[in-house]
This record gives sequence, structure tokens and C-alpha cells, in this order.
Amino acid sequence: MRSLVAFLPLYVAALALLALDFWLVGLTVESPSFALQCWALASAGIVGNFLQTHLSQGRWLGGVLGWGGQLVLLSLLFGSSLLPFSEGVPSDIAWLSVISLVTVFVAFWVGRFWGQFYAGLSFLVVPTLSLFGLIIPIYVTAETVSGLCAALVIGLFLVSAESLLLRWQRGQWGPMTPLMLWRYCWRLAVTVSALVLTVGLLLVPPASLLQEPLSRQLMRLPRIQFATPVGGGVEFPDVWTMPGGPLNLPDTVLYEVKGSSYPRWRVRTYTHYLGSGWRVSLLDNTPQFPLAVRRLSRPKVLEFVWETAPSHPKETATVTALAGFLTEMPVPGILHRLRVAQGWGAGRGTRDGTWESSQPTLYLFRTPTGCLLPVNGWDANFYQVTARPIPEELPPKETDPPLSPQERRVLTSFPFYLQRVAALAQQITRGLRSPYTKAKALEAFLRTNYRYSIAPPPAWRSRRDVVAFFLFEAREGACDWFASALALMCRAVGIPARVITGFYSDELTPEGTLLIRASHAHAWVEAYIDGHGWVTLDATPSSAITRRLSLLQRLQQWVTRSYRLSLINPHLLWWLVAVLWAIAAFPLVVQGGRFVWATYRPKPRWRYLVDAYLAAVGFAQRIGLPLDFSATPWENARRCEGILRFPLAGKAAFRRLADLVVMALYAGVEPSEKDCELAQEALRTFRQQARNYARWFARSQWSWQSVKEWLSRW
Repeated sequence: MRSLVAFLPLYVAALALLALDFWLVGLTVESPSFALQCWALASAGIVGNFLQTHLSQGRWLGGVLGWGGQLVLLSLLFGSSLLPFSEGVPSDIAWLSVISLVTVFVAFWVGRFWGQFYAGLSFLVVPTLSLFGLIIPIYVTAETVSGLCAALVIGLFLVSAESLLLRWQRGQWGPMTPLMLWRYCWRLAVTVSALVLTVGLLLVPPASLLQEPLSRQLMRLPRIQFATPVGGGVEFPDVWTMPGGPLNLPDTVLYEVKGSSYPRWRVRTYTHYLGSGWRVSLLDNTPQFPLAVRRLSRPKVLEFVWETAPSHPKETATVTALAGFLTEMPVPGILHRLRVAQGWGAGRGTRDGTWESSQPTLYLFRTPTGCLLPVNGWDANFYQVTARPIPEELPPKETDPPLSPQERRVLTSFPFYLQRVAALAQQITRGLRSPYTKAKALEAFLRTNYRYSIAPPPAWRSRRDVVAFFLFEAREGACDWFASALALMCRAVGIPARVITGFYSDELTPEGTLLIRASHAHAWVEAYIDGHGWVTLDATPSSAITRRLSLLQRLQQWVTRSYRLSLINPHLLWWLVAVLWAIAAFPLVVQGGRFVWATYRPKPRWRYLVDAYLAAVGFAQRIGLPLDFSATPWENARRCEGILRFPLAGKAAFRRLADLVVMALYAGVEPSEKDCELAQEALRTFRQQARNYARWFARSQWSWQSVKEWLSRW
């Protein structure tokens, strides 16, 4: 019962902290079910280890929980729907998921086998998840980084507290108060966390980042740009940034569109703001399978149908790709139906949105935001699309279904550190009540007060958030800067918003064919108006859309580790580590201040004699002499005189110190200035002679036996 009362609060706190950690993981990977599974399994491991380590009567139940949880974990690892190994998941998100599974393994194995010879330490899982979660290359939000840092410190506190309590129960410690435990564990947790994070920051990023300012390195690292020519087409990545500087895209014609002159063609949707760019939501990568897949009578044409009877205006157009393979398939709004020409032979359509034949399987999906997601390219240059455009004016009521709570949370997420941006948005919309009028006011403000530039100033020089740099310093930028600022300002006033990338072209041939060039790549915003639906907003000055030469370049296949370290704020984690070091150093500063004050403060002369005597006794104990603070000065003097081979000058110096202390404390004689000088001289002589004795005759302080004793005490 004593073990239960002492350790149960720590384990309850560990379970709560682990829930917070996995909640952050769930927000990052956008899979609450995955995070809940990990937390449930890790909790089973923690409870099982607690029962096996601290309760003799519950060991059988702890064993059942441990082995049962491991079997469930193995079934998940070899399952087909595990998130980290799902197709299409970005590498950074997959790594965080894998780290979560490693953490669950720690809960079952490391804590159990560690606990057999030292302590349960079952919640070693908490600092493990935090540490490895911080050194992976993706920093999704500042809140996530701060939360993982806090969990690391608190987790180490719990680990040290359990260890000290176990020692106390075994009688390895003397009397211990809760205040002593609190102070020691917090100092240890903060110091170790600061040390570990500092070492991690020094080892994880490239060494070049430590040799010169980060701002210089950013220009040599690959720029993560949201549209770039690849082969004969243009691809739009999952993550892109806004480094500024000159933009380059060729004027190559990529598509010819017949049957529609609608200028705005959607490709990708982005919802997560990273501080210097955007990332797609995993929700938007979830495929929506078509209702029907069939082969038409005309040769080599497949039809994919997602909505059979659209009740709103729609655009139907035939798109011909002039650059070879269809790596990206822009659509003029929310996709309803698609017809493609392909080189596959006879086959059949499946309910999962594929066409199976003797040739490789063709995959085509629609994302929840209505974009077309071709999973594999094919040798084709034609497709016919039917889609519902997102209107630029307020749509009729109930045009789009209401947002789910999770969608609303993601689409209204706003960085807490952009308070100046939020204040500007609220100032612009002050007095406006309708969300639509607020959104249009923000759009008009950016259009009329900021200048479009094909070569915006480099954002890395400011070392600030790119949107804040654009709004308050540069006041000019390309379309991605306008779209990012508008989306965040809409979110600041409570309007759900997302960034769209694709093409904007109003270039028509005399025959009425719409030409889409690589240089027509564009970014804009879609805002959700409650009760109505999605509306298109474009803050880029209209005169600049068609004369633009370029946007940003191509994201490499996976974002490099070193650059993603700076996606939010290159100095955020360093600031957190600095705060930890400051907290860890505070007790040392206090102790140093006390030492300086005790050394140099005005004090009576007898105090100088006593301090010199105590310093001599302490020095003697450090080198192994049998002197004791509890003995009288003359008793210590006799012990010193009885030490064989101890120098006579040292014995005489200590005897002089002892006589001076006895004279001042017991005889009631007021010491003179000369007595204080004699005491200091005697202390120097004693120390010098004691060093000689330790060097010549004393046994070495560090031996294998002493090391073993120290390890056993530790």
C-alpha cells in the first residue's frame, strides 16, 4: 500500500502527459484514431509495468496487459491500414508516426527490463516521444514544438521522481521531504533537457548551419517553390515556401482548353501554414472514389463519375496536354465527371476508382476539396472534365455542405505569434458584420495597398514570418504572398480559408481556345461563408495576374532535412533551449551570489578566524585526512599531529589556526588585525603542505574500488 500511495500519483501524471503528447501527434498527422490507439497501447504498457514493478499481488495482471498489448501492436504493424506506411503520406508525417510506434515499444520493453534492476521508469516513454519528435525534420506549429519541449521536461521530472522514491523506499536515502524531492527533480529535469536539446540541435542540423548565420545558408539551400516545370509539364508539391527573390517559369504552353473560357483552374489545396509556406492537409489527400467507372463506346476513352446530377452551374471543357504526360490535371472548380483517353486495352472499372486491364492499373481520385489526384501518370494528352466553378460572388444558400468540426478547426487555425497581423485584419473589418463583406474588405485592402512584384525582396533577410514581412515591411510580393496574407487575415477574423494553387489564364486564340502556360501558375484563396459555401478571393492585383513571368520553383521529391528545420522559425527551438538553460542556471546564480556575499560582506574579525579554520578542515577532508567538523579545534589539532608523515610545517600551521579560534571563541579575546593575517597565512601554509602530503603519501582518491562504490551509490 505504501508503494501504491507513493508512486500512483506519478503514474497518473505520466498517463495524462502521454495523452497530451499523443494529442500533439494526432494534430500533426491529422489522425486522432491513430494517436488514440498509440496512447491506449502505451497506457496499457505503463499500467502493466506499474503492476509488475510496484505491486506483488498484481503482477499476473501486469503480465497479461504487457503481452496482450504487444500482440495488438504486432497486429497493427503487420496490418494494411497503418498510417505511417500508407501510400501518399509525406515522409515527415510518416516519421512522426513511426516515432510514435517506437514510443509504444519503449512503454512495453524498455521500462519493463529497466525496472527489473533499477526502477520501473515506465513513463520513460514520455521524454522518448518528445525528444525524437523534436529532432525529426518537420516542425508543424510553434505550439507543437513548445508542447513537446514541455513534455520532455515534465517527463524527465517524473522519471527522476520515481527513481528517487524507489531509492528512498530501499533505504538508500536518509530523511527526505517533498520540498527536497521537488527541488532536486526539477533541477535535474531542466538541466538534462537543456543539455539533451542542445546536443540534439548541434548534431541534427548540418554542421554548416553552425558556421555562419542561418540567413546566409537559406539562399544556398533548395528553395521550396509551389510550381515548377518538370519534364514537359508543371507539378505542384505538398509543401512550399516563400523565400522571395526573382521568380522564373517558362512561357511554354502546357494545355489547350476547348469548350470553356473559364480562367481559374485548380490543382492543389493547402490548409496548414508553416510560417514560411503551406502544407497540404492529409484530409485533402484522402481519395474520394468515383460512383462509377466505365468505358465509353468511342475507342480508348474512360469515364469517371463522382456526381451524377450537379444542381449548380458547371463548366465542361476538353483539355489537351501539349507537353507529354499528364503529371497534373487542372480542373475548373469542384470535379464532377472526367473522361480520359488512355492507351490501355480491354479491361473493367472497379469501385475503388481504378481501371484494371492487361496493362498497368490506372488510378484517378478526387480529393475532398474537389481537385483531381492522379496517382500514376500515363501516356495520354487528352481529358474532358465537368466541374462546378467556385464563384467569386456570394453563392446561393446551402451551395456547399457545412464544415465538420475538424475541418473548421484546421481552416481557422491561426499562428499565435502573428498578433500584429490579427490586429490589422480586425481593424480593416471593424464595423462589418457579414463574413462575406469582411472577406471582400480584406481582399480589397490588399489589392489597393500592396504592389505586385515578380522579384519580391528576399524574406530570409528579415528573419521574420513571411506574411508579417510582406504586410509591414516589403509591401510588395508575388501572388503566393498575397494569397497567404489574405488566408491568414480571413482566419484572424474567424472566416475559414484555404490557399489554392493552379493556373489563371484569360489568353484566348482567335478560334476561342484557351491557352494555359507554365507562367500562368497562380495562387489564390477560397473562403467558406457559413450558410452559403465556398467563395473565391484573389488579392493579387488583376493587372499583374496575366503579365506575371513566374512563381516559385519545384519542391524536391522530399523536403531536405536541414531546410525544413526552419519552416516555422529558425530560432524558435534555440529560444526554448535558452530558456531551459536560464532556468537550470538560476539556482547556480543564486548559490554564487550567496557565496560572493558570504565572502566579501563586512563581518567581525572573529569570523575571519572561524572561516579560515573551517576551510582548512574541509580541505583536509577532501584529501582524506581524519579531521571532523564536529570535533573541537584542539581535538582536530591533535588528530593532525598524529598523522604519520604529515609535514611538520602543516601540523604547526593547523595548530596555530586552532589556537586562534579557541582564543576568539572560548577565551573571549577580541582578535586583532594581525591575528586575521596570521590565520590567512596559516591556512595557505596548511593547504600547501596538505597538497604535498596527498601527492607523496596519500592513497589515490580514484581507484577501481572507489568507482564501484560511487556507481553503487548512484
